[in-house]
Amino acid sequence: MPLTQTFPAPASMLTRTLLTVAVAGLLLPAHAPAQDAEAWLMRMAEAVEGLNYEGTFVYMTPGKAETFKVFHRVDARGTTERLIALDGAGAEIIRSATERICIFPRQKLVVVGTRRGMDAKGNPLRASLPRYSERLSQLYEIRLLGTDRALNRETAVIAIDPRDIFRFGYRLWLDKATAMPLKSQLIGSNPEMPLEEVRFTHIRLPRLVAAAAVETQLDTTGFTWRRQSDEPQEAQAAAAVARQSWRSLDLPVGFELLNESLEYTGFSADPRTHLVYSDGLATVSVFVDVAVAASEQAEGLSMMGAANAYSVMQDGQLVTAMGEVPPQTVEQIAFSTRVVDD
Repeated sequence: MPLTQTFPAPASMLTRTLLTVAVAGLLLPAHAPAQDAEAWLMRMAEAVEGLNYEGTFVYMTPGKAETFKVFHRVDARGTTERLIALDGAGAEIIRSATERICIFPRQKLVVVGTRRGMDAKGNPLRASLPRYSERLSQLYEIRLLGTDRALNRETAVIAIDPRDIFRFGYRLWLDKATAMPLKSQLIGSNPEMPLEEVRFTHIRLPRLVAAAAVETQLDTTGFTWRRQSDEPQEAQAAAAVARQSWRSLDLPVGFELLNESLEYTGFSADPRTHLVYSDGLATVSVFVDVAVAASEQAEGLSMMGAANAYSVMQDGQLVTAMGEVPPQTVEQIAFSTRVVDD
């Protein structure tokens, strides 16, 4: 089948129901060795970053569905990607190798920030995909379940199941020809009721995506342009020297500090500390904000789609741990976050 073919979305709810039944009960048992499944994950990562593609996908959480258009172009100068929200005001995100541009038509606002590596911020397609690491098999069981069909293409179905209660699992439907993820699910306690699903309803994989496709078509005349941090470098350096160091001291097994940064949110003159912890697959962000008053802060557990967040006052600051992990994970990490000596 040529890569430039367009694949229509499933025609009806009946079709989607039949696919769900097939996945739940008719897939082949997991006879394939784990190495085969791990190889699929590595191929998937290469496909998402290295192939040219354009398509439409739906991001679904219980009670909510959002539709996006994506254009992903790879050429000699690197990778450029344009993501368009087809619902609401039609916000856009354009990424290059070093920059991320967010366009908000309703607010007549353009926000420009720095992109760091495989930054998935703002992109539900990338954010929903697990990233393979060598220690993954110590924390998750990775299995090749068998084959299925999605968008009328043969797919390999990969299961990633946690070995403890501190993380969620995944199901992935990878195109057998290219390893592109045509569907992914975030799995909680009930595999038949995913916490989150990202499903392509249309996809093309041409040899090259046109340069114009990764440029906005919006007229931004009169829009306000803003850098993600307008703080002078001197102010950032002074804040870095004066800030307190925070760490989560009782992490679930496998979680390690991945990144630490200061962020200026615009809601306060003081920056907040942002810690990122990961087990190589699941990621938890910890935000430490200067608290106005304990009575004005929303402490405790909250949910945002498939993500859980837990907030608690620690050492006079509001600590919030948030990620697509079970509630006990964010609660343990938030409660154990403290000021530490450098």
